[in-house]
Amino acid sequence: MRILFVCSRNAGRSQMAEGIARALLPTNCQVFSAGERPSVLNGTAVRVMAEKGVDISRQSSKGLSSLPFREYDVVVVLGEWEDPSRLPPSRRVIREILPDPAAFSRAEGDVLEGFRALRDCLWDRIFAWEREGQFRA
Repeated sequence: MRILFVCSRNAGRSQMAEGIARALLPTNCQVFSAGERPSVLNGTAVRVMAEKGVDISRQSSKGLSSLPFREYDVVVVLGEWEDPSRLPPSRRVIREILPDPAAFSRAEGDVLEGFRALRDCLWDRIFAWEREGQFRA
């Protein structure tokens, strides 16, 4: 099972989702993330994931063209995606509009709380999708 999480920059949402999915899903699931306009891995995302015991510090921001496969079983879109025709072919697409961490207030406490809320939401959604069979053939 190949699962791809995508968001605009592959800096926060999809990076956290990739880490969570690797922690929660069976080992036969290959999990990836990418962005429409790749950026850099957000340090706050790394920090809040570490709070839950998930290390994403070795992950890197990447675009669709740098992914190892052309097709995926499931593509999860975690926000607005400007050009749906650019998504890789898949058997199933899940769309979940979640806040872009780049829009969080710049006050450190607000940014941390925003990332923590986003992390917890992603954790709950990925757990629910697995329970519902969304990540099974």
